[in-house]
Amino acid sequence: MNRITDLIGKALLNRYLVGGFVLAIVALTLTVDILGLVHPCPYCRTQRAALGILSLILMSPWREALFLRFFAVLFGVYGLVVGIMQNFNHVKKINSGEFDWAALTFDHPWILSGLAVTALVWLLFLILGLPKLLAAAK
Repeated sequence: MNRITDLIGKALLNRYLVGGFVLAIVALTLTVDILGLVHPCPYCRTQRAALGILSLILMSPWREALFLRFFAVLFGVYGLVVGIMQNFNHVKKINSGEFDWAALTFDHPWILSGLAVTALVWLLFLILGLPKLLAAAK
């Protein structure tokens, strides 16, 4: 069991695996959006752009440069603000009784924006080197 958890932990800290996976998801959702198969959502487009930029920075050999970290934080926080706003709009619908619980599936905007916020935080953690800081603190 320890081997499996160690392998998963190493995969989640591998910048190429994480960046490539997120970039593939961004490319897939961008294709679906360009083909017009989904409703054009400015929240989704903003989060997608932030995820794509952070993925490219994460896989860049110069990701440790100060200016790239600055841009990563700038775009990451912007994407986080937009994603959290989208989540909060759905929470407002829940509190007012307007939320359609029957429509809550894997492709619901509330779930997708929550996943985008999670991915943005994870990419920022990897870009800023927080796993190394936490390992050094042990």
